[in-house]
Amino acid sequence: MSIRHFSASALTGFVVFLSACGNDGPKNDQRIVPVPGLKIERLDQDLFHSVDDTTGNFNLRLYAKYGEFYRLYVEQVLQAAPFNDPRLPIALGRFVHDPVWARVQQTADSVLGDMAGQQAEFNSAFSRLKAEFPDSLTPRIIAFNSGFNYGVLPTDSVLGFGVEWFVGRNSPVVQYLSPDVFPQYRKDRMRPEMLVPSVVKGWLQVHYTRDVRGEDLLTNFIVIGKVMALLDHLLPQTDATLKFAFTPQQLKWCEDNEFTIWKAVVAQELLYSKDPKQIDRFMNDGPFTPGMPRESPAHIGEWIGYRMVDSYMREHPEVTFAQLFALRDPQAILKTYKPR
Repeated sequence: MSIRHFSASALTGFVVFLSACGNDGPKNDQRIVPVPGLKIERLDQDLFHSVDDTTGNFNLRLYAKYGEFYRLYVEQVLQAAPFNDPRLPIALGRFVHDPVWARVQQTADSVLGDMAGQQAEFNSAFSRLKAEFPDSLTPRIIAFNSGFNYGVLPTDSVLGFGVEWFVGRNSPVVQYLSPDVFPQYRKDRMRPEMLVPSVVKGWLQVHYTRDVRGEDLLTNFIVIGKVMALLDHLLPQTDATLKFAFTPQQLKWCEDNEFTIWKAVVAQELLYSKDPKQIDRFMNDGPFTPGMPRESPAHIGEWIGYRMVDSYMREHPEVTFAQLFALRDPQAILKTYKPR
């Protein structure tokens, strides 16, 4: 019935345009469809403010407010106890009153405040998404304190995120994290400005990609490239480095070495490889891309994929994002790509 501390399960999907392409790309128009009522709901604050309720009903009240996401939160995120277990309120009380987690929550409240700026960014992003995909579901956005277990948690209808993942890389609560589980490159991303692009990207990865297991590297490039192109469109004012989760130096390295990266992929005959190890080299997170200079960023496949998709959209400005995502032939996109 214990709550996990600093679990390695962290931040699935938190795993994220280009100054050269800038914000003047072919799809960065101003079309939006308003999404009234979208707001950041604060499960984190509600929990920390409710646990001392002597009536003992706070658990049911939080369930009434947050529905099945609350059950997911206490059972999967915190792993406190089954929702119907009478010991759950005790476990949640221990979590809230633990000095470490109380300090983490206080830090999040202090650094992030009321998150009005982030809420405005979410509203703009999902308004743009609604314009491109009129039938798309606009999720509830719920902030929680995960105990550093989950950074981004999209479900069918809820987009949740852990507030503690965005309190600042120099925050004492971040520096306290074990370097074995949280290497420095991860800590460096735990900044408030990473919140919106990371969370929106998590939603897109779950709801706007398809299963590419068993498919070749080219297909992996294209599928994630579509996501990154859409993310760029949804957040046109957000810096490229935040959307890719690159440092400025890493982004410049990509821009300076685009042709070299592509030449290496082609020369090693990797484009049509289905070898999971080769695909993981380009798609997985880490301090850099294995087999490339240490100046390179990890998950460089996202950048190559974006460049490929961006080339296709520039050559076909009439194509909508809905049409792009319906396009299943990677060769149609590949033939427009001319790396610099």
